[in-house]
Amino acid sequence: MIQSSSIIWSPRAKITFANTLEYLNEEWTIKEITTFIERTEIVLQHISNNPLLYPYSKAADIHKCVIVKQVSLFYRIRTDHIELLVFWDNRQNPERLLL
Repeated sequence: MIQSSSIIWSPRAKITFANTLEYLNEEWTIKEITTFIERTEIVLQHISNNPLLYPYSKAADIHKCVIVKQVSLFYRIRTDHIELLVFWDNRQNPERLLL
């Protein structure tokens, strides 16, 4: 049986997730909000079960997962847990992404 890794949300991950939900609430419908939340839950389960599943950047020591085409999740694997770093709007300037 596969042992799942625990996931810890950084303060920035919590804020950027909330900001994404707020944006969806203002600009889209409950359907898009629900889809985003469900997709996030699925991705977090995948990460928990197999942290190496998504592309890795050796230079930054992080993994990147596309939640939906507009939003990616960056995370780092630690010894005893997985740390969610930030939910990133892919339409933003990537130079603003400081991990």
